[in-house]
Amino acid sequence: MTGEDDAAERKKEKTQAAVIPASPGVDRSMRALMESYIGRIPAEQRVASVRRAWQELWWRASRYLQKDDIMQMGDAFVYAAESHGAQLRHNDDPFIVHTLGAASALSDMQLDVQTLIAALLHDVIEDTDITPETLGAMFGSDVLTLVDGVTKLGRIPFKNVEEYQAENLRKMFLVMAKDIRVVLIKLADRLHNMLTITGHKREKQIAIATETLEIYAPLAHRLGIYHIKRELEDLSFKIIDPEMYYDIRRRVRKKLPESELVIKKGMEILRARLADEGVPSEILGRPKHYYSIYEKMNRKNLSLDQIYDLLALRVIVGTLAECYQVLGIVHTLWKPIPGQFDDYIANPKGNMYQSLHSTVVGPDGDPLEVQIRTRDMHRLAEYGIAAHWQYKEKKGKAGAMSDMDKKLAWVRQALEGQGDASEPSEFLDNLKTDVLTAEVFVFTPHGKVISVPNGSTPIDFAYAVHTEVGNKCVGAMVNGRIVPMDYSLQNGDIVRILTSPQGKPSRDWLKIAKANRTRNKIRSYFRQIDRAEREDKIERGEELLYREIQRRYPGEGRAIDSFTHVLSRVASDLGVTGVEDLLASIGNAHHSAQGIMARAEALIAKDSEAPQAFKQPVKPAGGADSAVVVEGADGVLVTLSLCCCPVPGDKIVGCVTQSRGITIHRHDCANLEKISDDRKVPVTWGSKKEVRYTARIKVEANDRIGVFADLGAGINQTDGLIVNIRGNVINGIRTRFVIELQVWDLEHLYRIIARINIIKGIIEITRG
Repeated sequence: MTGEDDAAERKKEKTQAAVIPASPGVDRSMRALMESYIGRIPAEQRVASVRRAWQELWWRASRYLQKDDIMQMGDAFVYAAESHGAQLRHNDDPFIVHTLGAASALSDMQLDVQTLIAALLHDVIEDTDITPETLGAMFGSDVLTLVDGVTKLGRIPFKNVEEYQAENLRKMFLVMAKDIRVVLIKLADRLHNMLTITGHKREKQIAIATETLEIYAPLAHRLGIYHIKRELEDLSFKIIDPEMYYDIRRRVRKKLPESELVIKKGMEILRARLADEGVPSEILGRPKHYYSIYEKMNRKNLSLDQIYDLLALRVIVGTLAECYQVLGIVHTLWKPIPGQFDDYIANPKGNMYQSLHSTVVGPDGDPLEVQIRTRDMHRLAEYGIAAHWQYKEKKGKAGAMSDMDKKLAWVRQALEGQGDASEPSEFLDNLKTDVLTAEVFVFTPHGKVISVPNGSTPIDFAYAVHTEVGNKCVGAMVNGRIVPMDYSLQNGDIVRILTSPQGKPSRDWLKIAKANRTRNKIRSYFRQIDRAEREDKIERGEELLYREIQRRYPGEGRAIDSFTHVLSRVASDLGVTGVEDLLASIGNAHHSAQGIMARAEALIAKDSEAPQAFKQPVKPAGGADSAVVVEGADGVLVTLSLCCCPVPGDKIVGCVTQSRGITIHRHDCANLEKISDDRKVPVTWGSKKEVRYTARIKVEANDRIGVFADLGAGINQTDGLIVNIRGNVINGIRTRFVIELQVWDLEHLYRIIARINIIKGIIEITRG
């Protein structure tokens, strides 16, 4: 990079935030009002950089906002300036310059005043003492939601930078699924950070630029906001590989005069022809930005001299019909190059981009790319999802929001696809692969367009069509030919999935599938299979243990339930998680029923403080004097099922078994769906017994020191007996507990749940 180039680049950076010249026709009262807000901010912030940034935002917003809205924005400016006080940025500018810059970028997209206010305030919760409650009271819940969505999780401890980055992105996507404006603020925030990045140390510059290039520029692309995407890419490219950036820039500038002559000649010829045909249009020359040149050189292994579309013609017309009319005129003027035509109007990109692209042999025999679109398509190409938001706000049409919801369906799908991504690294990989990667557009045999991540296979396509299509897939045909399952789909492929009622996924597909959403669906299938196998093992273990109990205590009517407490201790001694896992280990022959009962009896013999109920035999049930009454039967052996742990007061259903009499399930137990109706019998709770029953609850809470102790204390205070408890931390911020406890009845259980529910940080409590 020469000193002259460097100086020119620095000059360009300084003019990025130049003041928009005031129009002579601007209302003087509005100018005076603008200046009045400068007078209200702290004295130390009344510097030239703040004044310039405020004037720029004011005049941009004045183009489309009403005076009342402008005044609300002014109040937010003053509040932000007072909140940040004497805080300075890394380049020694007052902090408010940054939030003004972010708001200005959003005003270019003509977003509503709440978004501009949120941009001005987006750092006050994170970097000042202002609380969310105070901010919400001052500016409303709408602004608070937006500010909270872009506020980093700064007060939560994280293991490493990757985890911090992943959880901030996860939070942003969750809010983004409800309100797209949060990500628009984040993109504007990142754009201004990149424009002012030079004050950071080199290592931090590279880290920020890399994150921008890997996440935020692709996100802008996914939302169709190309003007921000291009800027973010070029700014990041300049930081990450300055030598290559300045080399391409120098060579492009050297080559531009020649390309501009070709473009100018093409524009004159096409403009004259369109005028003759009576087609009103606007014709522009579109320069290719530096990073896209670099990408194309790498992707196609080309030198800069082999790239002919450094400039392209862009034709903007009024109607859809005129787009195709212009295309016909272009193809009569210049010969189209085979295979170099894309109709993104009939088949829009996933980010809503629409345009006709055709590369032709230009006036002097050089390739010339021509893009044709309507004015609405052009605005959508530049501002993407933001243009849809404006349409919703300005038109107020009922269908506008639902239309935008459809455009944002990929956000919700992306979040749903992260169900298994508990590790930050996995979440980031999923995000980059499924959400922020390039797309391939392929067709069903009926002509429906399906978009899948670049590099996807027929398996990804099958699951993108429907989960059951994927689960029953046995093969695929692409363009009429059978292809292997690891075939890489290409744009325009026509894909037919071959299915069979006997078809089922293979675990090998996890290595072939490209999309993480596909892999999650395959894993979900095998989890269901594994769950069914586990339930079979538990049922087999129950049967073996029941037989062993009957062998040891013939005629006494003992049931497994009478040993639940001690079986939990046996499980703990053996390093097994809970009674269910212990039964499963018996069912798959890892442990024998005889050995388990021997351990259980040894523990009972040693435990002098064990409740008497654990040492007394359980009498056969079924009669009116029993704990459970079976209609039309008496003296029948009854066992309370461990899968749902019913307690007196629950609605219950009995199920006839071959060797364990009748098992009692809660009426909402998932296992009842697998049991035929002819095995189900009506049962009710009988006379109340002074016996405790095992119940299971699942508790989700914010992870904090002392939550485990608070749970135990809460249960003990309400006369509950904890039999077994296990917990794990999710994403470093939440804890999930599964608690087995003994209660007298359902009312007692509800009292315990109510007591737990008032513990600080409890999010949800459900029955297990």
